[in-house]
Amino acid sequence: MKNTVLNNMPRARLLAVAAAAVAISACGGGGGGGGGGFPILPIAPTPESTATPTPAPAPQPPTPVADNSAPCFNEADFREGTTVEFEAAKLGAGTTSALSSRKSVTESREAFAGAQPIAINVGSKTTQLMQGVQKSTVKKEYRDLVGGNILFYGKSTTEKWTVDPKLLANASAGFNKDWVNFNSQTFEPPLSFPVDMKPGQVATQKLSITTSSAFFGQNQPGISIPAAGELTYHGREKLETPMGTFDTCKISLKITVGASMISKDITHELWLAAEGPYRGQLLKGSDAKSSKFVTTMTYSPK
Repeated sequence: MKNTVLNNMPRARLLAVAAAAVAISACGGGGGGGGGGFPILPIAPTPESTATPTPAPAPQPPTPVADNSAPCFNEADFREGTTVEFEAAKLGAGTTSALSSRKSVTESREAFAGAQPIAINVGSKTTQLMQGVQKSTVKKEYRDLVGGNILFYGKSTTEKWTVDPKLLANASAGFNKDWVNFNSQTFEPPLSFPVDMKPGQVATQKLSITTSSAFFGQNQPGISIPAAGELTYHGREKLETPMGTFDTCKISLKITVGASMISKDITHELWLAAEGPYRGQLLKGSDAKSSKFVTTMTYSPK
């Protein structure tokens, strides 16, 4: 059935769906503290004054700091009430591009894709379109942390339109004062990657991305297309940012949407803090077009 839908779908529409589907938010979170640190060296015994001094044992080299990816993820991101807000910009040539910003709030679990994942509110705003007409928009992403793996279930956008009843006095019968528009992308099965990876380790997964929507109370036909995810952990890397220098985990995420000759690949490179007050947070993101650094961040873990 999925192949029939793909074959009958215009190429332009499929590529548009594919471009939207790969806009997957990066996971992140931080809980203060730091990853790693310097272990205390063994202390040489003090020689006795009445005996021949015994040479102190040679100091042992410090235990190497683990270079796995676990310190770059934090459970605080999955606790209700955790918030993170940052601004990011493309830096270079002594200039800073226009800032982009993002604020996310971890909410409670809610029904999505036949499960009860954790909802992450990544955008809420209310717009007064005209006198008596108001639109409220809420964007959410759905994740979970299960058995050492981060699961991405998908995302949704909900628009609620509210009209002053006075404006409906002359409207046709059955015209409601409230409408809800809904759009979602569901990953089936959820896109899953391990938290603890070793340098060079690659995790791959095949899935399908299903889009569904409802406009003014009318459900629209859904579209399901094949996809694949590939996460590569490259190891630790020191990163200089406008907020300071951090030990980070470098990760690349490749998403392929579509099949055969009609497909689209997008690869994102991500640098996540392995230490400090922003541990687990995204400090730099890069794709084929540009790289952006986080310039300011406010993080409030729960």
